[in-house]
Amino acid sequence: MTEGPVGATLLRLTVPVAWGVLSLLGYRLAEAWFVGRLGAPALAAISFAFPVTMVVLSLSIGLGAGTSSVIARALGARTAGVPRLVADALILTFLLGAVCAAFGMLGAGWLARLLGAGPDLVPLIAAYLRVWFPTAILILVSQVGLSAARAAGDATFQGVALGLSSLLNLAIAPLTILGGFGHQGLGLIGAPIASLLAWLPLLAATIWRLRHLDLLAFDRLEPSEFLASSRRILRVGGPAAATNTVIPLAAGIVTALLAPYGHEVVAGFGLGGRVESVAMVPFFALSAVMNPFAGQNAGAGQLGRVREAMRVTAWFCGLLGVVLAAGLYAGRAWVASRFTEDPGVIQAAMLYLALVPLSYGPAGVIAVANAAFNGLNRPMSAVAVSVARTLVVNVPVAWAGGRLFGVWGVFLGICAANLLVGVGSFIWVYAAIGRRLPTPMH
Repeated sequence: MTEGPVGATLLRLTVPVAWGVLSLLGYRLAEAWFVGRLGAPALAAISFAFPVTMVVLSLSIGLGAGTSSVIARALGARTAGVPRLVADALILTFLLGAVCAAFGMLGAGWLARLLGAGPDLVPLIAAYLRVWFPTAILILVSQVGLSAARAAGDATFQGVALGLSSLLNLAIAPLTILGGFGHQGLGLIGAPIASLLAWLPLLAATIWRLRHLDLLAFDRLEPSEFLASSRRILRVGGPAAATNTVIPLAAGIVTALLAPYGHEVVAGFGLGGRVESVAMVPFFALSAVMNPFAGQNAGAGQLGRVREAMRVTAWFCGLLGVVLAAGLYAGRAWVASRFTEDPGVIQAAMLYLALVPLSYGPAGVIAVANAAFNGLNRPMSAVAVSVARTLVVNVPVAWAGGRLFGVWGVFLGICAANLLVGVGSFIWVYAAIGRRLPTPMH
């Protein structure tokens, strides 16, 4: 990542990652369609559960960011000990995931009530979460392993592995959720069971790939070395996890703000968020690449390449954001009606897809800027950007908008946060890289 044209390098790494993320999030849309066949209450239940699941998955994103940053900078500086570091990262992720799963399974009902779910939905949400949390351990460890491979420049494996896993998930989910071939479906809990069966082979393949690349060594565990590796990973991974945690935390607050308008509105909000996840795939993929790109070039003392990468990606995010906003506005009715026949859910999803996509471009810049800060070993700057976007701007504006204008005012708060913080984050990271640039780059 320290050689060749910046734009071409980013494109080469981003495309396979985008394919993997697209297939993964595409499955999430398909899962919403399967669950939608169970009725609006089931669709509302996974919408209520979404902030909880995203908080846990933010841990994998954070640990993956920490692992990617540390490994990329070590590879850029050509230092030793990377295989042991990767092993420690996987062990650390498993331990933290197991703790989260234990607490989540025990407190599933409490979490459902905390999000504002009514008494009719609490048992459904709690049952879903109790099955989902064990699956989360597999997801966490696999994602960190994929981050380690990506830090070494192997982005293709992630795209192929996630694509095949999503196809397997897609084949299993209709049977576990809805039933077939003479067997009755399990309903809502069939969704996480399908994911469990799909992520098991992905984890095995990820470990095999890391060993094949000589990036993983499970030799005798030394507690002192493990603690030292954990501190290095968590120095970036802890703040990065917090950065990503405040996003679903804000989503949970927004869900609670929308709950008084009925479960149809909550379901529409959740449906809009799932469509948004797929639309934002290029931005997510680009941010996944920006972390190790910034880390390797920082380790090699080539910060000028990082600054050029920010300039290129800002143009890309802006142009793609316009295309996505126009496309989703034009097709919002068709998209919403593909997942449910409930008119209340369709109306809420259409409103979301008319307003929030206007800010997708700046939201992409935020994701890339946060990744660049993590790669440069400045995780607290990324935390500041995320907190400003969600808790400082999004939640207050959404609350005020909801009080004044109802549902569309809540959605306006999300849009305003992305627009304001997106511009500010680009200015901040671009200026910060410039101040750290030791010599002019050719």
